Amino acid sequence: MKIIQIVDVRWYNACADFAIQQALGLLRLGHEVLLMANPGSPPAARARKAGLDVSEDVNFGSLNIIRSVRRLKEVAEDFRPDIVFAHRGESHLIGALASRRMGCPIARFRGDVRSPRGHIFSRMLNDKMTHGIAVSTRRLKNEYESRFRLNGIPLTVIYPGIDSSRFQMTKSRVELKSQFGLNPEWKVIGIVGRLSPVKGHRYFLKAAKIVSARSPHVQFVIAGEDAQISALELEEDAKNLGLANLHLFGLVENIEDLISSFDIGVIASVGSEMICRVLMEYFAAGIGVVATRVNQLEELINLSGAGLMVPSGDSQAMAEAILELIEDESKRAAAATAGRIWVGANGTLERLGEDTEAFLRQVMDG
Repeated sequence: MKIIQIVDVRWYNACADFAIQQALGLLRLGHEVLLMANPGSPPAARARKAGLDVSEDVNFGSLNIIRSVRRLKEVAEDFRPDIVFAHRGESHLIGALASRRMGCPIARFRGDVRSPRGHIFSRMLNDKMTHGIAVSTRRLKNEYESRFRLNGIPLTVIYPGIDSSRFQMTKSRVELKSQFGLNPEWKVIGIVGRLSPVKGHRYFLKAAKIVSARSPHVQFVIAGEDAQISALELEEDAKNLGLANLHLFGLVENIEDLISSFDIGVIASVGSEMICRVLMEYFAAGIGVVATRVNQLEELINLSGAGLMVPSGDSQAMAEAILELIEDESKRAAAATAGRIWVGANGTLERLGEDTEAFLRQVMDG
């Protein structure tokens, strides 16, 4: 297949990363992918660095939709795609308006935490002008089924994939702990993600305080770049809690090494997580997981059996789950093994490519 994949995201987030991994998965199966992104955007740079064929010829965020539609058709005339696959609302609309004259169907992927809108224009776009829809969670699939007629077009869930070879460490966990200035003899409980209220870092800090009172030979790690919260603010919160043994890292380039130093990986999010990169990384690294019951987290933990789930915003429950994995080594090892097995069978780039290929062929056959 020849596929135009449109990733019109203004910044590099989970949606952009998913689309790039998806394109890489399709390439591994021998398909030809042209990834289109907004001019000068971080996803365009990341996709090019990953070795993808990238076009920045259309600004999908432009208010001049007619010009964007015309330019997309020009790109399609040169590339001659079998299908166009849009990952955001703006490119979905532009692709749908252009698809008839392009001579190929338009499919949509949605991994947005917001529910699809049910107003008349959204219904027209999804019911009348779209040939297939893929989503990141069963929740979104249910919402599409209840909100739109869809007229029998393919509607499927596609979960993320990861290149697990990134986590084939040549160093032991003890060596990796030392590499990051951590006590090699103590358990490491870590959380990775941008510093934002939705990621639940402050609930993690309160849970860490509870854990440290019962299991003092434990250290805690927070890694991620400042966003709506700064590392200095979290450091102050920890000081006010009287929490010792906290290590704050910013944006870590060799994140695979840091994650592989963890004994337990925590995801404390209170929202978002419609596409969860870090959970796949925890699975691939073979560490026990404690995660909140939020969106894709809950679905993947249920499917894999690779961790413990707690209600979002509940520091006491989070602490109890962390302590359960600290104190029960066999349960922690079983969760780690289950994560690796699930990724190996269901979370590879090849599997992501195969699932996407099957969906796109359904769309084209319809």
